[in-house]
Amino acid sequence: MAKKKPKKAAEAKADARSVSLPCGRERAHSAGPVAPSQVESLHARLKHYLEAQGLKYSEQRWKIAKVVLASAEHLSAQEIIRRVEGEYPDIGAATVYRNIKVLCDARILKETLLDAEDRVVYEAFEEGHHDHIVCLDCGAIFEFHEPRIESLQASVTDALSFSEVRHRHVIYAHCKLLK
Repeated sequence: MAKKKPKKAAEAKADARSVSLPCGRERAHSAGPVAPSQVESLHARLKHYLEAQGLKYSEQRWKIAKVVLASAEHLSAQEIIRRVEGEYPDIGAATVYRNIKVLCDARILKETLLDAEDRVVYEAFEEGHHDHIVCLDCGAIFEFHEPRIESLQASVTDALSFSEVRHRHVIYAHCKLLK
């Protein structure tokens, strides 16, 4: 019997994304990894932030950021650690934990929501806005943008004499497609 050739990481990731969820719907797709053209500007943003805060730039911080920026998924701290240690075995969990906050403060990453297991989830920071639906059955996270919701929120904020700074809209739901 011929030996099966091991899949490359990119092929394995593509296969994992094409698998359907327990309900039969396709796995959720987020905006995707950050475009290579944006990565350098984020690198410059991180350096500028660190300098302004009197913090040292380190390649470790940037390596942690690159792992998340290369992902099209929403990642918990534990998942970030697992991926960083897989790519950069010399970077330990404590270093990753310490730097997640710094990367969020620098607007490289953002804390997005709590997942179906109540773990904080992160994604690459983006200027645009989107909302999320978290499937409580399988844990998948779906992104969406609905202008009518945004308009209603703006109307309510205005009617109550507030000026919105930011908001986070997350719907936690059970899948109606499961039988």
